[in-house]
Amino acid sequence: MNLARWLGVVVTALGILVLCRFAFSSEKAIELEGERLIYLLKDEEVLVVSGKLTYEDIILTASEIRVFLRDERLEARGNVRVTRKDEGFTAEEVVYSWKEDWWRSKKVSSEITGKGIEGKLFFRGEVVEEKDDTMTIEGARLTSCDLSEPHYYIEARRIVIYPNKKVVLYHLSYFDFGRRLFSLPSYAFFLNQKEQLPLLPMVGYSRATGYYLTYYHNYFPNDTSFGTVELSFWEKIGWKLSITHYIDNEKKNEKGKINVEYLDRKGAPPKVTAKGEYSRKFGKILDLSSNFSYVQTVGENDAVLSAQALLTYTEKKLQSKLATSYAENLAQRSSALSATWTTSYDLGGITAKTQVVFREDARFGAYTDKDLQYEVALQKASGKYTYTLRYTGHEDLEGDAYTGDFVRFVRKIPELEVVRKKERLGKSDFTWQAGVLLGHYAEEDTGVVDERLHLFLDLKGKSTLAKGTTLASKLRFEQNFYGNGFARYVFSGSLAFEKQLSEAFGLSLSYNRAGYAGATPFRFDYTTPKTEFLGLGVVYEEGPWSVRFESGYDTLSGVFSEGVLKVSYEESAAKSFEVRGSYDFNEGTFTGVVVELAWPLSREWHIGLSGGWDPVSGELEALRVRLTRDLHCREISLFYDRSQDTFWIEYGIKAFPGQTVRIGGE
Repeated sequence: MNLARWLGVVVTALGILVLCRFAFSSEKAIELEGERLIYLLKDEEVLVVSGKLTYEDIILTASEIRVFLRDERLEARGNVRVTRKDEGFTAEEVVYSWKEDWWRSKKVSSEITGKGIEGKLFFRGEVVEEKDDTMTIEGARLTSCDLSEPHYYIEARRIVIYPNKKVVLYHLSYFDFGRRLFSLPSYAFFLNQKEQLPLLPMVGYSRATGYYLTYYHNYFPNDTSFGTVELSFWEKIGWKLSITHYIDNEKKNEKGKINVEYLDRKGAPPKVTAKGEYSRKFGKILDLSSNFSYVQTVGENDAVLSAQALLTYTEKKLQSKLATSYAENLAQRSSALSATWTTSYDLGGITAKTQVVFREDARFGAYTDKDLQYEVALQKASGKYTYTLRYTGHEDLEGDAYTGDFVRFVRKIPELEVVRKKERLGKSDFTWQAGVLLGHYAEEDTGVVDERLHLFLDLKGKSTLAKGTTLASKLRFEQNFYGNGFARYVFSGSLAFEKQLSEAFGLSLSYNRAGYAGATPFRFDYTTPKTEFLGLGVVYEEGPWSVRFESGYDTLSGVFSEGVLKVSYEESAAKSFEVRGSYDFNEGTFTGVVVELAWPLSREWHIGLSGGWDPVSGELEALRVRLTRDLHCREISLFYDRSQDTFWIEYGIKAFPGQTVRIGGE
């Protein structure tokens, strides 16, 4: 080939690359690489053989890639591999429209991950279409087993994946142990939470309930809501019908849940219970959250209702919250309503804060107590200090028609607070913080009106006395002076000494003390009684072994705290045991022993045990035994609970920890 012909080929190839790179616009460029690139000028089509396409965060490789510039679409065939960020899939054929941002693929294999899953889920589909942030798979097979011939799998006529949210399966069949075990019209599991929907009916027997049956039906009316209907029968108790409906609309930032339950117990009137919660974000400045509960016995006037709501408004300089609650009890003929409105506004170096609280407590036909509280504050931070000036007030809105007011209020008329920020004491590991409050106060329930000067000092730190020896200390000291001449101080402190006696042995001693002296005219200044306590701890840790002992002594009451000895061995969560015993030094008796065990019997079999022994009665308490067979990607367990005198079997997939199918038991 002569030089002119070579130059022509090179120029043509470069022209194709330039056309492809800028075909979408300067902001969304495409890049093509391959063994051969053919440009069909008339059809505005580019053919790439054994090529690679890069577009934004998408990398596509295939045996053949066709790019249709006029239609803003591409088709890829043969060993297609698509990677987007950390995700990807393989397929035999792929069609992608960057104009409408949708994918359509055939013979697809890929993976699903999420915080609600341990490991990965693998799926295959005959036809896959991705559009509007959802992926629809026709003729799908799903499993978490990483073997070429998986132990279990789910076949579904259609699967819809909402990335990082949930996976909804329609007309599904579950296969394990070489056969189909069950089929369901629909089901969903969540990628963003551990809790999953119930899967199969539960049947069993227990001493408390007798024979029982619980049936679940999950429904999915649309992309943003779903629910579960539960019907339960207990031989000794009765029956229950429950409906739980969920709303999860990401586009509207809306979430909700409502549960309605009808319980018909034997020998008692039926009871209706309803609970709900709802939250929504309106743009970036307004948030709403709410919840309610309702309980009533059918045919009785004993309804109990409670509801709460919180509305939050946030802008650059203004933050405002309105919190409301209402409770009503018809059996007690009473109700309670409250509303709290708080605001914070940045005035430029100074923050203005307000709070208004309205309360109404009523006993039907007897009284209605209404109260209004309010507070205004100005706050400024300057250097190491924060200054706050407060004024509070209280109005009895019913005009003292009811004098047994529930609210105990202290007026601050006004109060000035100055707090120095926490900082290190020299070059030591100790920090200190101090502050002062000065105000004129009126305590309504005692009628005391007086001035009060409050000073406080906080010290906290940890010192290294020697190698392997530390001393941690805390001190809180408060001093109050009052206008009537009274004075009072309050203190609380602790010392914690830790000594590593060897690589395995450690010793800890602690001392806590709190007290006060002096008098105060205000009831709100009263503090808890004086305390003084000594603590002792000993620890031994060698490899997987650990031995710990803890106890203490109250020097004021002369009473020892319970001594607890714990011996444990742990190589892993599946191979460990722990024994805890407690001893009452005051009575000179053992008070209990608790045992927990998880141990492998072989590679496939594991045993678990938990329970306690009461030395006084000589009885075993809360004894539960578990025998588990590890089935690679899933496991099956047999349980026995002595307290309920019942057996049950649980079957679970390891990809969904804590989510099991249960037969028998309570």
